[in-house]
Amino acid sequence: MKIDHQLLEKYWSGQCTPVEKQAVEAWMADGIPDEEFPRKKSNYTPEEKKAIIWQNIRHQADIPDTFSAEKSTRRRWPTLVAAASIVSILSAAWLYLRSDKITAEPIVTTRFVQIEVPFGKKQKLILSDGTTISLNSGTKLRYPEKFDAAKREVTLDGEAFFEVSKDPKRPFIVQTKNTSTRVLGTRFNLLSRTGQSDMLTVEEGRVQFTAANCPDTLILKANMQSSYAAGKMKSSTVNSELSTAWMEGQLIFDNKTIKQVIPELERWYNVKITCHNTAILNDQVRGKFKQASLASVLHDISFATSIKYTIKDKEVSLYR
Repeated sequence: MKIDHQLLEKYWSGQCTPVEKQAVEAWMADGIPDEEFPRKKSNYTPEEKKAIIWQNIRHQADIPDTFSAEKSTRRRWPTLVAAASIVSILSAAWLYLRSDKITAEPIVTTRFVQIEVPFGKKQKLILSDGTTISLNSGTKLRYPEKFDAAKREVTLDGEAFFEVSKDPKRPFIVQTKNTSTRVLGTRFNLLSRTGQSDMLTVEEGRVQFTAANCPDTLILKANMQSSYAAGKMKSSTVNSELSTAWMEGQLIFDNKTIKQVIPELERWYNVKITCHNTAILNDQVRGKFKQASLASVLHDISFATSIKYTIKDKEVSLYR
């Protein structure tokens, strides 16, 4: 009779026929088998398993919980047979309890860190590989505490400047909702916000830029910029310093509409801006502000566009 998983399961649960029981015990009497039969994973704890095994031992060998020292000589032989059965059953029990350890593979879990930079703040951090990342206001970054051996990958929602530590064997990948940026070691700025085009600007080195629903794969060099929106990528030559001015506390508006300026001011100064006249949303603004107060920025915008404003605590109203 072939000894397999199903038969051992029946034996351990006390459901074998006499013929099957005899075959299993004969197999166990031959010693530890060359082939191990790991038991299927159960919902029992090790202590519960032990209790079930001892219950089956007592049931099959008809052994009471305690032995009397006054048992007759006539009953000693059956007791020895029962003891031999216990040894055989314990051998099976040892394989049963050990099987979970044999079959269980170690589970390697990667711990992730998520950073959310509040409005009105900026943050700088260094990852485990030495990469430095500067995060702009209202930005979320998710990354592993320790990178694996094959690649370095993070997820971005917002704007960040990356100074990637060089590692030819492990590419550094930045995933956004729409795009993927892949480098080996370089410096670049990446902007990815809801309702805006993804914008990649390279300051140093070479960067690969791709999108899930776009057949194009762009390789950008220093002072090159690419934008992605609606399944299309565009690239151009730019002055990369304009894209990283925010790191120096500079706000630069280059013919941006008031509609585009409002969310930037809200993130930069942590305020809520309400526009009471939708017609002014299309007015365009040009200007450069360094370490300027909100009142100073609004004053200059008002002077250039004739837009009026009021500031009360953390609320700003625009009107004409």
